[in-house]
Amino acid sequence: MQHHAGNSIQSIRTLPSRVQTSAMVNNMKIGFASLVGVEPMPFSDLVSWAAANHLDAIEVNVGSNYRPIPGSDFPGHLDLAKIARDGPGDIPEMMDRHGVEIASLAPMVNLLSGDLVKRETRISEFRLAIDASVQLGVDTVVTFTGSAHGMSFYGLPGVGEGHTTNRVQDNLQVFREVYGPMADYAEQRGVRIAFETAGRGGGEGNLAHNPALWDAMFEAVPSPALGLSFDPSHLVWLNIPNIPDLIREFGARIYHFDAKDTEILPTVLARQGILGNGWWRYRLPGLGALDWKAIFSALGDIGYDGIIAIENEDPLCPGTPGVRWAADYLRTQLLPGRIAVAKPI
Repeated sequence: MQHHAGNSIQSIRTLPSRVQTSAMVNNMKIGFASLVGVEPMPFSDLVSWAAANHLDAIEVNVGSNYRPIPGSDFPGHLDLAKIARDGPGDIPEMMDRHGVEIASLAPMVNLLSGDLVKRETRISEFRLAIDASVQLGVDTVVTFTGSAHGMSFYGLPGVGEGHTTNRVQDNLQVFREVYGPMADYAEQRGVRIAFETAGRGGGEGNLAHNPALWDAMFEAVPSPALGLSFDPSHLVWLNIPNIPDLIREFGARIYHFDAKDTEILPTVLARQGILGNGWWRYRLPGLGALDWKAIFSALGDIGYDGIIAIENEDPLCPGTPGVRWAADYLRTQLLPGRIAVAKPI
């Protein structure tokens, strides 16, 4: 199936076509998520570290899902309320001086929560993240889609769609109610919402974790303001094959891309089965099952030119040293720059 994002938004950059055959310079940016496996530090120090280690961009983790950085009185790396109210301050100048960009803000909240008080609080916070993005000149906000029914909204394994434990349609209805208005809010401000494709969703579940659900979501709310923060690592343990072709299929909806791998531990799998909790683990890119050259080829086919955001959840390579190692590895997997050649008349 070919996926289109609907009518374009003039204030949002042009969505990539499904496959671009005209050659171009490779403009993908190697970056990282600011509070995923990275030791907390003031944002100015983090930007300096990124520049010194040749990282191009940062996915900035913000909002109440994160603890305050030591010495600050707001959660995450940026004060969303202050930026939305007073503007970006000296942040743009600091980023320019270091040659590092903010690729996205990532509050990572479940807006579909079955707790209606939490839901309304989080919706307000998410609007604040969109407003802060506008002030910062950042066009993408990354989050979980979330779930109103936890991780197990498919119901009991193997029982089919009609079983009473299956809550997929209920989740889609809440998604429509929440993200219809939120997509309008983002679209009016030139901001795109990129849904993280993790199955666990921070422990609360995440609707946007497989191709069938992506189809259903984009049918329920077809706004071009909604897309994916595509993380191929989750598809490994979900046993969803042919990831490069999925990238091509959903290319027009990929607004952000995560760099993380998954290692399968077959001896543990043989003893636990798929319902066990120790037969797979996240690794840095290159240390798991994914073929990164094939992934970058697929991203080249769709004309993706955004961030490749390293998420360091590797238990064996924690912290900034792991991010630096992953960045070096990913650069060896990028395709050579391609320059368009004029065809003879």
